[in-house]
Amino acid sequence: MKCPLCDARKGKRFCPAKQRQICAQCCGQKRVVEIACPADCRYLAEGQDFQRYKNHMALLASLEQPVERYQVLQTLVSFADVLEELEKAVVAYAGGLRTLQDSHVHEAVAQLEKSYRTESRGIIYEEGSSNPLVQGLAADLRESIERRRADLEAQPPLGLEDVLSCLRVLESSVRHYGQDAGAGYLNFLRRSHPEAGGRPDQSEGLITL
Repeated sequence: MKCPLCDARKGKRFCPAKQRQICAQCCGQKRVVEIACPADCRYLAEGQDFQRYKNHMALLASLEQPVERYQVLQTLVSFADVLEELEKAVVAYAGGLRTLQDSHVHEAVAQLEKSYRTESRGIIYEEGSSNPLVQGLAADLRESIERRRADLEAQPPLGLEDVLSCLRVLESSVRHYGQDAGAGYLNFLRRSHPEAGGRPDQSEGLITL
């Protein structure tokens, strides 16, 4: 039986959202973004872990300098929880904002980097943006960062240099997915963190049978 989503390849995976057999390619490309995957779908969980691993490996491979590669790896290992919370903050903010693009995320992260770098020199100054989408996202990301910085019981503690390292990893991830190509990074995050609000609205934009 052909996959009902592409009508080209053979359906080999049972999709609980569609109650039909679909092909592995449609499952991988359209999960969460176009298919309202239930949280208990095993293919969703497996896909999230694989995509996260694939993203990290591709990110490390894209870095030419060994020192930078080592720093990024250390950040991925030591502050995985911080990076995950920042990713979830992006997904939650994106929500139903169809106009939000990777370029907006990149600008918001770059804006925060400048602000925290200024703080590292002893000057408190917040960079701003004329784009309300960027400004709103930057505010949400800063709130997430400051909440973690204020958590005295969190280990390891999140210092200012650690914040900058996390933002550099986030910025590298956006660049890796091509912020000028639309929403490749945002779609990756929606697949990785559907519980954060990135699940598709079943009433619009979905493939129906």
